[in-house]
Amino acid sequence: MDHRRRAPHALTTAAAVTALVTPDRVRLALASRDRDALEGPEPRAAVLVPLLSRGGEPSVLLTRRASHLRHHAGQYAFPGGRSDPGDLDAVSTALREAREEVGLAPEAVDVLGLLDDQPTTSRFVVTPVVGWIPHPYAYTVSDAEVALAVELPLAPFLEAPASRAMEFEGRPREVLAYEVDGHFVWGATARMLRGLALALR
Repeated sequence: MDHRRRAPHALTTAAAVTALVTPDRVRLALASRDRDALEGPEPRAAVLVPLLSRGGEPSVLLTRRASHLRHHAGQYAFPGGRSDPGDLDAVSTALREAREEVGLAPEAVDVLGLLDDQPTTSRFVVTPVVGWIPHPYAYTVSDAEVALAVELPLAPFLEAPASRAMEFEGRPREVLAYEVDGHFVWGATARMLRGLALALR
């Protein structure tokens, strides 16, 4: 009989992964992987992926974009936007936009690392910046850009997303999507959350 100790099984459930979601462990997970950085002439943007602990449960802050915006109106997203000439890098862009959209002070964010760059249908290349934020926090939502700021449990986003057939800009498309507590998250935001889940595994 083989009495040698076997390595523990790899994490396969959202509950198991959630148990490891702390700032230090997320930072280590992001630092230990090769990031897919896209180069090209497309305009650059960045978003903040704000993680937090709410009652001991890892959660994530999302916004629903205002209905009058030109791009991705009414969709769930992370605070973020186009890079300005004065921004030093993607982190500066993400922190500036988070302050403008939800009143999150840059010094309140513990930046943990970057996820893979994501191209969007609006022809931007978006860099997701993962950060840890305090809870509770008194958000100040910009009505010009944001219809809603909501904290959702992270565990459902660590499961595999569903594939949904949708009509977008007049054309049928298959998209990745999550439905969490009545909030329907799809598109680039769903892909970023999927990337976070894979990094944490």
